[in-house]
Amino acid sequence: MSKEIVIRLSSTAGRSRVLLPPTASLGDLQAKVQVATGVDAASQRLAFDDKGARTVSGSPSSSLASLNIVNGTQIYLLGSGATISAQVLKKVPVAVDQEKPVPAIGGASSASPANSLAVAPAPAAATTGGSSGSGGDGKDKGGGGIDSNTWSDKADRKAKFEVFDTFLRTRRYETSNLQGSHVHKSIIIKAGGMIKIPPSISIKQQPYRHVDQVSIYNDTEIQNFLSHWSYQLLPEAQQRQGWLYGYYLEDSNYGDKDYNEGTRVVVEGIYEPPQQMIGGECVMQADPDLPTVNRIAEALGLECVGHVFTSFPLDGDLLLSPHETQRIARLQNEHSTDTHFTKYRHSKFVSCAVRPDPEQDGNPGLNSFMVSDQCCALTRDGMLAEEVTATSLVVREGAVKNECMPTFLVEGKDNKHIPTDFFVIRLVDSQPKKRISLFTHADFPRENRPRNLQQRDDLKKYYRMRTSEPTWSRFADFHMLLYIAKAMDVDTVIPLCECVRDRKEISEGLKMLFESLMS
Repeated sequence: MSKEIVIRLSSTAGRSRVLLPPTASLGDLQAKVQVATGVDAASQRLAFDDKGARTVSGSPSSSLASLNIVNGTQIYLLGSGATISAQVLKKVPVAVDQEKPVPAIGGASSASPANSLAVAPAPAAATTGGSSGSGGDGKDKGGGGIDSNTWSDKADRKAKFEVFDTFLRTRRYETSNLQGSHVHKSIIIKAGGMIKIPPSISIKQQPYRHVDQVSIYNDTEIQNFLSHWSYQLLPEAQQRQGWLYGYYLEDSNYGDKDYNEGTRVVVEGIYEPPQQMIGGECVMQADPDLPTVNRIAEALGLECVGHVFTSFPLDGDLLLSPHETQRIARLQNEHSTDTHFTKYRHSKFVSCAVRPDPEQDGNPGLNSFMVSDQCCALTRDGMLAEEVTATSLVVREGAVKNECMPTFLVEGKDNKHIPTDFFVIRLVDSQPKKRISLFTHADFPRENRPRNLQQRDDLKKYYRMRTSEPTWSRFADFHMLLYIAKAMDVDTVIPLCECVRDRKEISEGLKMLFESLMS
């Protein structure tokens, strides 16, 4: 049986994908569009462009191939009335593998109930983080510790990741042998003294991840970011970055369902700080408004959960460039905590890469990543050089005389070049079919865009368009709240944010205050 083809459908209500066999006719496509949008076949106006200059013309029995509609073709549904659901960016099936019970301490023959539970590894592309035990052999020295056999010294992109808490639970919550607990140091060799060589560091693939899925609840927010970059910045070879604001949810789709051990990051807003292109790189500038942004986010029940960045396509099948890997490691270190009940310090800060996707005719595609605990630890301890190769991070040379660096073992061999595949943690990307965002609007102009500066008239126009909504809904736009906080006093805006968060009507006093601002 032939593989199905994908038709990308766009309407005034959103975007979706239609799956059809290669032999399908125009009538089959119209039937699929009707199911997806609610617009009957007789009323549909299909075109190859959003202006309708190149319409899709043919009889219902005409084959799609004869109309030049092939896999990946973009089709536009013209006119209004469509109720298309938001597209799921990517769905990856969750495979469930049985894991052997871990023997109890002391060699007991029966496993405890916790150790006999099945483990459902979270799906993703391959990544790595390593394990270097005492003496560099990567082995656990006590019963009930981390099983070193689960750490691979190969960068396998098809490997599956366990949920972090599931990984710990089946190993009796032993964290001393995890990479975040390791401190990597060089040794200064002194003349006439005893020579002590630092333990070797084995680069291995990390078998778990701290975040399993990234869900874009505010789809309009991410589409605005993608469109701004794709249509205004990319033609001039400029890139863009932003901070992701949202919250964390327990996700029973990963790990053992009885424990709700999976972790999902929900993205509700993107804040773009001041930034400029320097030497072909987009560099964030000092931002005096960031504390205000964080206070507004906190009042809304949100926090900074990650960052998003754009780039040109990478060479070959590279997932993250070495410079991107370094930047993500630094950000994860900056946003790491020891709030886990084991006190193991780690980060749940995610990074979303936006690049032209060849499978989508060059349209921007979004993929979410983290880097392994080992990468974060090596970055934290200054083991890696700023200089990199096209595909690898590089171990730094000794900075001072007689400094002896640890030996790095990559795939069991001494090597100072570490491919980024060993550190990349691929996450699942998703977008709900039905909008469930905290914000009911996302059309107020964004901050710090030189070509589209925010003005007082933007606020007046925004407010006039929403006179019939509940009072809290009229203000449920992340960027409008940030603008008011800058124009007025942030403490005055906090109660407004709380009303948006709790879906409560705004007091008469606040309404009068904001109406005076817009007069």
